[in-house]
Amino acid sequence: MIGCILTGHGDFARGLGGALEMIAGQQENFETVCFLEEKSLEVFADDMRNAISKLRQKCTGVIIFSDLLGGTPFRTAMLEAQDFDDVEVMAGTNLPLLLESMVLRYSAESLADFIELALEAGKTGLVHAQLPQETEAQAFDEEEGI
Repeated sequence: MIGCILTGHGDFARGLGGALEMIAGQQENFETVCFLEEKSLEVFADDMRNAISKLRQKCTGVIIFSDLLGGTPFRTAMLEAQDFDDVEVMAGTNLPLLLESMVLRYSAESLADFIELALEAGKTGLVHAQLPQETEAQAFDEEEGI
């Protein structure tokens, strides 16, 4: 199984992790590491390293889902991941990506395969939905009555 860490600015990880749990139930081998204003960068880096180490001991690989490419949580995850084998980092995490990934991680043949499938899930989860618009003629006909 692939272990997962969710990180981001403020309560992003805790909030998105809570939404995931509400929809899909409690997840095994899933950690959240929040980058909070009151937390020093050193403490945050230690928390990230500890989460990676914990999951790496029992999982075939670890993926770190981050909120924003280039942000402090992403950069810290990248730096800490380099000290471990089979740990990768993704940015731009959304709820559809997480939901699909929690299922995919059980059957993925490799960490690289899992990342490819997860990225596709994140992309397909991003849509612009619109309600159908009535034309003026339709609205007039419906209002006319008898």
